Amino acid sequence: MRLVCNGRFAALLFCFLICIACGDVYRPTIIPNPVQPPDPKNFHSIFTVNQNGATNPGTGMQVDVSGDSSEGVTRVAMMPVHAALQGTRIWVANSLSDSVSVFTTAVGSSISIGASTNVNLPTGSSPVFVHSTESTEMYVANSGLNTVDAINSTSNVIDAEIRVTGTIPWGLAETPDGKQLFVVNKGSNNVSVVSTVDKLESAILPVGVSPRWAVARSDGARVYVLSHDDGLVTTINSSVIPDQVVGSTPVGAGADFLYYDSRRNRLYIPNPTTNNVVILDATVDPPATLATIDLTAPIPAGGGAPCPATGCSPVSVSALPDGTRAYIASYYIDSTSANCQQTPCFQAQVTVVDELTNQVTKSIPLPQVSVSSMGNCASARFRVSAAVAFDGSRVYVSSCDAGGVSSINPAGDQYFAAIPAPGSSFAPTLLNITAAVQNGSQTTYSYTYDPNSGTPIFLGLIVTITNLSQPADNGAFTVVGLGNGTFTVNNPSGQSTANENGTGLGQPPPQNPVFALSGS
Repeated sequence: MRLVCNGRFAALLFCFLICIACGDVYRPTIIPNPVQPPDPKNFHSIFTVNQNGATNPGTGMQVDVSGDSSEGVTRVAMMPVHAALQGTRIWVANSLSDSVSVFTTAVGSSISIGASTNVNLPTGSSPVFVHSTESTEMYVANSGLNTVDAINSTSNVIDAEIRVTGTIPWGLAETPDGKQLFVVNKGSNNVSVVSTVDKLESAILPVGVSPRWAVARSDGARVYVLSHDDGLVTTINSSVIPDQVVGSTPVGAGADFLYYDSRRNRLYIPNPTTNNVVILDATVDPPATLATIDLTAPIPAGGGAPCPATGCSPVSVSALPDGTRAYIASYYIDSTSANCQQTPCFQAQVTVVDELTNQVTKSIPLPQVSVSSMGNCASARFRVSAAVAFDGSRVYVSSCDAGGVSSINPAGDQYFAAIPAPGSSFAPTLLNITAAVQNGSQTTYSYTYDPNSGTPIFLGLIVTITNLSQPADNGAFTVVGLGNGTFTVNNPSGQSTANENGTGLGQPPPQNPVFALSGS
């Protein structure tokens, strides 16, 4: 055995000597460092829909995450209230025009945001919600006709009109596999289950009083329905035939919105009536309460309360994709602040929640603004709305009264920038001024519309008047009154003049965001 071992060693030594004799030098393999890929946030966007009063068309705006700037604005129809992303297209429900608008998204600097196409719905539809997990079908809930329209997203043609047994369809939730659609019927306290294969109602399930929102769990096995009047979150087992209600969890009356965090498998219910946010564990049936966050209480780690003792209105929640933090968007009206041009002021803020401890870590106040005079913001479903960028690099909060979007950097949770929604998608209002009449501290102008005029004159419009014979009648004024062929402004120095030939140029109407959603 010893002889054999010695022989093997001698053979190895012989091979080694041969290699040296060949003169080759062997070095370790060098693995090159790969070039750092482009920042993924360059390819991400968030979107807002903007309703600009009851007399002006709405718009859709795309925000570029990498630059915190508007990437494009496109017109939609009257009073948009909700939107959904499907691939590279945005669908918008327009409640006052009985239509759904659809437009393509911008792609960097090479492809601009697309002009919208309006899909007309039956008269009286009053659409309030759009939703789909499919690639070729979009669903719209019509609160006025108790129907859900299925729209072919290739041809933009209505495939089917689904008449539900309930009344006032108010929200939709579709399972991830695209096989079942759950219709929240606000007026009849139930949910209609629709088979997306044959577009027929397959079941009617009782839930709480005045249901407002529904979400499907990421595995599709559960659907959660929030009811406003009795404050219940009803759990539906959507994995059995027929679907069954398996229980409910009380969260307090008054909530309108339910957010599902798929990373943590939990539910957030912001409640503007009780000034709090309830967090539920969705891993059990029915979901169990993990925490209740009182926004009027001091921050546990130190610092004042996010909201004043008189309360505030939390209405929207979004969470980072890494499961570390959730962000609550809330607001209150401050009638004593001197920070605005007029009172009362609108104060929005973002409350940061640590998802590991379910405790508030920080409150981020957003800039105060004057309450919008013409944006119908008080009646908006989302006066403020939160959305997190797909890569988690930014948190955005749209504000109807502020007329734009606030950007928050999660690195340090700091307010970063304000992104105004541009009004450039509308032509300015052009007026021919024919006379001015002074009455105390106000001037009333007679006018006719210019044939090339944009949107009609409205209260709160800023009009720049030129070419009148009295210099005091010229200037930039805010319209405070409207009559038949007249408008009135505050102008203590004005002079009465007749047979004038002046010009009035009104600024494009402001954009008032009422819903924000994250792109891919």
